[in-house]
Formats: sequence, C-alpha cells, structure tokens
Amino acid sequence: MIELLIVFFLCSSLAYYVKFRRSRKRMYELAAKIPGPFDLPLIGSSYMGYGLNSTQITEYLLQFMHSIPTPMRGWLGPFLVVIFDKPEHLSVILNSQSCVQKSPLYKFFRFEKGIIFTERNLWRLLRKRLNPTFSSQTVRSFVPVFDTEADRMVDQLDQFVGKEAFDILPKTSVYTISATLTNLMKVHMHTDDIEYKEEFADNAEKMWILLFRRIYKPWLFPEFIYRLTPEFKRESKRIAQLQDLSREVYEARLATKPNFSESGSPSEEVLIERLEQMFFKTGEIDHATMMNNIDTFLFASNDTTTNVIANSLLMMAMHPAVQERAYQEVLEIVPSGAITAEDLSKLVYLEMVIKETMRLIPVAPIITRTCEEELQVDQWTIPAGAIVAMPIMKIHRDRSIWGERSEDFDPDNFLPEKCAQRNPYAYLPFSSGLRNCIGMRYAWVALKVALAKLIRRYRFSTDLKMEDIKFEASLVLLLSNKHMMRIEWR
Repeated sequence: MIELLIVFFLCSSLAYYVKFRRSRKRMYELAAKIPGPFDLPLIGSSYMGYGLNSTQITEYLLQFMHSIPTPMRGWLGPFLVVIFDKPEHLSVILNSQSCVQKSPLYKFFRFEKGIIFTERNLWRLLRKRLNPTFSSQTVRSFVPVFDTEADRMVDQLDQFVGKEAFDILPKTSVYTISATLTNLMKVHMHTDDIEYKEEFADNAEKMWILLFRRIYKPWLFPEFIYRLTPEFKRESKRIAQLQDLSREVYEARLATKPNFSESGSPSEEVLIERLEQMFFKTGEIDHATMMNNIDTFLFASNDTTTNVIANSLLMMAMHPAVQERAYQEVLEIVPSGAITAEDLSKLVYLEMVIKETMRLIPVAPIITRTCEEELQVDQWTIPAGAIVAMPIMKIHRDRSIWGERSEDFDPDNFLPEKCAQRNPYAYLPFSSGLRNCIGMRYAWVALKVALAKLIRRYRFSTDLKMEDIKFEASLVLLLSNKHMMRIEWR
C-alpha cells in the first residue's frame, strides 16, 4: 500500500511539473535567448549563493560587478529573473505600464498593503491620495520640526566629544523617528525616550537582514515550509515589535477624535490624516491597509534617512577636505541659529556630498519589478511573468558611466556640467519612472537639516577607509562594520 502511495505521489508530481512547464512554454523560449548561468532543477541559479551569509553574499556579488555581462537571466526557484543595468534600458523598463507591479519577492518583506510593496491598483490609489503630503509646500512646512529635532540630536552627541570612536547610526535614528512621529503622524510620544527609539531602529535593521535572507534560499519560498523554521519565529517577533509603535500611533490618534468635516482643507492634511480619511470617512481602504501604511512610513522614513545621514558623515570623516568644504558652505549660508527652507536650497555642495554618498552606498542596492506583459527592450524581449532586476549598486559604480575611479568618493561627480552629460537613469537613489519614491522631497529636507547642524557643530574623524567597508545584504544596504567615528568641537 505504501509503495502504491509513493508511486502515485511521484506520478502526480511529474504530471503537475510537465503541465507547469507547458503553461510557461513561451517564457522558457524567450528566457533561452538571454544568456545566463547554468541552472539546476527546482533551485535554478541560487546554488551560486549557497552557504553564504548576508555579508558574504554581497562581497561575492561585488567581486564580479565589473565583469558580469548584461542583460542576464537566472532562475530563483520558479522565478525567472532578468537583470538589466544599462541606463537606456532602465528608462524603458521603469516607465513601462507593464513593469509597475512589484515582484513577488517583495511579499517576503510582509507589509503587503503598504505603498512600497503593494500591488499596482492599491498603489495607484494610495499614491494619488498621499501625494499631497509630500508636495514641495507641505514638506517645506516640516522644516521647523526637523530643525528642532536636529538640535536635540546634536545636544545628545555632546557627551561623545573627545571620546573613543562610537557608532553614530543609532543616534541619527532618534532624529528621524522623532521627526516622523511629529511631521507625518502628528503625535508626540516617547519624546525623551532615546533608548526606545534606538531599540526600534536596531530591531528594524535586524528584521530586514533576516527577511532578505529568504530571497536567496528558494527552498524557503513556500510559506508552509518557511513557517516551520526558526527564522519565521524570529521574524514574527521582530515584526510584532515594529508594529507596537504603529498601534500606539493609531490609538493616540483615536484619542484625539479626528474631525472629518467637509470644511477641512485637503491641502493641509498630512499623512496620518489622509490615511484616516481613506479608512474612516471614504472607506477606500481597510484597517489592515491603514496599519500597513503606518508601519511602512515609520520604518521607511527612518531606515533610509538614518542610513544616508550616517553614511554621509562617514564619507566626510574619511575625506577631511570634503568635510571642510561642506562646513565652510554651511558657515557661509547659515552660521548659527535655525535652518530655514530657504537656507536648504543654497547648500549646493552639501547636496553633492549626499548624492555622492548615495551613489556609492545606495539605500536600495537592487530594485525589482514584475513584467506583466511581454516588453521589448532593445533586441531583448522580457517574457510576461519575469522579474526584472536592476542592480542599483552596480549601475552607480559602472566604469563606463563614472570613469575608471568609479569606486572612489568624489562629490564633483555631481557638478552641473557632469550631470548634464549623463543619462538621468545612470543615477537612481530613489528609483525613478512611474513608481519612484513618494518621499524624496521629505528625505532631502531631513538629510540636509541634520547634516548641516552636525558638521556645523562637530568635526568628524574615523579610522575606517573605503576598502574597509563591508556591506550587509538587506532591503536597505547596511554596513556590517558600523559607522564608527570620533567627534570634536568645531
């Protein structure tokens, strides 16, 4: 009897596999025309990263950064992945209606109804309703809060002056979380609880590393298998910790009894108010969608901005001449006191420093889209159902675009005349095209205010060098050897 059951199971599995292959015949035909590595049954090309941890996998990929030809295809289990990294190809892909949908791999990051990860129709609705929160006028109104929170941050750093090197990343996370709670969520909580905010940021960082590992382990793709692993238990615990703050925000807002009268001016509504309108008043979203978006903006505004601030400080600490030039500019524009929106537009060199930092250490090292219909890109046809991967880190260091010193830190890469000569899709710190980052303006204001206040007050130094930096594979590109630096008074 057992032998018959085994034979039945094997025959059924084989029949299903044959049917599955036939249903994707066109995909296999087009995939065969794109060069790629040897693929094993079931796991595809993912054997190439077998046994590597989240730091080793990044080092492994960086070794071949300048030698891997593209386009290139590979298989992650059942998923066909096609890699494109030429700016002229990316402009077609990122502006195509066929490639608005995020890839199914993003489901591994949970928060499926948040604006970053959600399916195209809900994304369109959320983008339309939430766009005004990030308009130029609204973002300018956030500057005073950023200025106040930046002052709090630099005051807290006074205790480290003249001391041993320390990791500055947790200190910058307090700034971004505090500003987001006030600006986007309109709540005042954990105001002086620095430890809580640092723990929140640390938990989110470890959560993204944990979730990212699943991408290069296709044997963990089936949810019922993954739920049996210790990784799932750790993931659930970290997600629950992150969502605790979202629930606090939600309950604090309920206590204020939001007013949804017709007399309110929509242009004055910030993020949380617009989400409340969509849930409580119009019914356009359900409770899970509202909570997923509170989650999303809490971690997105923190993780991305915090890392760019810390990365920029580390780059300036490694390059004292660059730091001094940025300091002199700040001293000329706003030598003391509060920083205004008008001041920010004049900090041109500081902006170049930030851009160069995001070139070498992009927030997202790779972005992906699902190609829902066949798409012609040059002589290549991307099959329907394929995942299109765009390795931002590789593009940002491409020697054919940035020159032989493409891996050196040089803010002059963003002089106006050099920018004019480059394809705009050669630089994608916030993605681009139809589904670019909704919070770009918000991030720029947060970055400039914080960095201007920090370098105006302190001189930063470090023993780290560019070649010392080790990256951690995650949704947000992280430094595994931390942002260790010393500070002195100006």
